Amino acid sequence: MLIDDVAVLKGLNELVKETFLLWDEIWVGFSWRHYYFNHTQRVRALSLEIGRCEGADLTKLQYSAVLHDITKRYDGRVLTDSQGKRILDENGFWRNELLMPKKENAVTRLYRELNQFGNLHNVSGALVAKNLLESYGLPSSLCSSVSSIIRSHLNPGIYEDGSSPADILEKKILYEADTIDANIGLPAFYRNVQIRTHYAKAEKGRSDLEEYVSHIEPWIDGKTFFLDKIETETGKHLARRRLNRMRKISRQITKELDGDSRLGLRYGLLGIIREFMDHNQDPDLQDAISSLSNSWIPHRRKMLKSEKDPEAGLILQEAEEFCSLLLREIDGT
Repeated sequence: MLIDDVAVLKGLNELVKETFLLWDEIWVGFSWRHYYFNHTQRVRALSLEIGRCEGADLTKLQYSAVLHDITKRYDGRVLTDSQGKRILDENGFWRNELLMPKKENAVTRLYRELNQFGNLHNVSGALVAKNLLESYGLPSSLCSSVSSIIRSHLNPGIYEDGSSPADILEKKILYEADTIDANIGLPAFYRNVQIRTHYAKAEKGRSDLEEYVSHIEPWIDGKTFFLDKIETETGKHLARRRLNRMRKISRQITKELDGDSRLGLRYGLLGIIREFMDHNQDPDLQDAISSLSNSWIPHRRKMLKSEKDPEAGLILQEAEEFCSLLLREIDGT
């Protein structure tokens, strides 16, 4: 039987989106309701970008990326000991409280039938993905490879199981795309804004823009160690480029704050950060970039017509460049 991969992937993509919304919880740890699917889409795009340059099997990569976090929402609050330290499993991963969904679908039924309760999402997701792909009639060799790649996406060196060299390459690429998206680049910057804002509001009842800005450079410095975890040449190139973009953006933000911060808030990156912070209850990066591109920036262009300070136009140009670069990174470049 001839399999239409495009049609299968489209159906799986919709199933993944549906699955992530079966939970009512908006925030769980460092993730929020819309993060899961947006992240999955970006990891798929970035995996394919790296995979094309590295000569990987793009079919395996597509299926693995789309399904890599299929059971992620079962991973609830990170468990801690009596001293407040995170409890680790035998592989050094954080242990999570099991978080059950309020609704069910084909994925949750499989999860229950396969008795994956308490297994970390890379392990449970690998088994659920294998069974899902088999139900579509995909070749058993592909189903097994995708399952193995997903199982290893938190650390490609842990679950050695006699995989072929091609599977090892795909494992590295999915791990790299997952790691880069969450930690390095402008989508990661948006994620950091949302996380810090969420915890600031939980602890103090409010968020402070200047206080957040003071944390940007140390946050970026703390991400450099991820570069040592990237093995493919393409992954290294993309990670370094994104890190450099983050540093440039940080310098621009500091410049706005040290200058006339009112202009920055009105036309620049400070205004964009404030916009992100103001939409923190149920954030959605796709909605945020759409709002910036279709509303926020066009409105500022109109405002410029009556603006007397020539610096405003330059600040708005930098804000527009930020949005353009953010869109490119969302698309995997």
